Amino acid sequence: MDSIRFSSVLEQAFSDVASAHGRAYPDGAAAAWAGVGASYLGFALCGLSSSQLRNVQYSARQQFGDVILDCKWYDTLKAACLNGDDYADALLPGPDGSLCRCRVSADLFLEMLDFCREG
Repeated sequence: MDSIRFSSVLEQAFSDVASAHGRAYPDGAAAAWAGVGASYLGFALCGLSSSQLRNVQYSARQQFGDVILDCKWYDTLKAACLNGDDYADALLPGPDGSLCRCRVSADLFLEMLDFCREG
């Protein structure tokens, strides 16, 4: 994940896992919800403000409805996004629009999925 935004990796994983379970995201929805996930991690690790995070979350929900995500898919998503490891280095959104390189743990990744599901 050296120079790839984490949201791109998460977007692909959301689409792939939903498709494997007979579901499909509308155009742009997987990207929007991946942006929410990346923003949550940016909030936790890079200083993104709670208002910035909520703006991204509310926008995704208003445009596309709820995220297509079942908690039974968490292990598959974690394996895809963390490459089977307990952590991954990721480029995440920072408060000033820049990307921050951070280490995302498996526990924080799972917390992020819960945030998306509850959002």
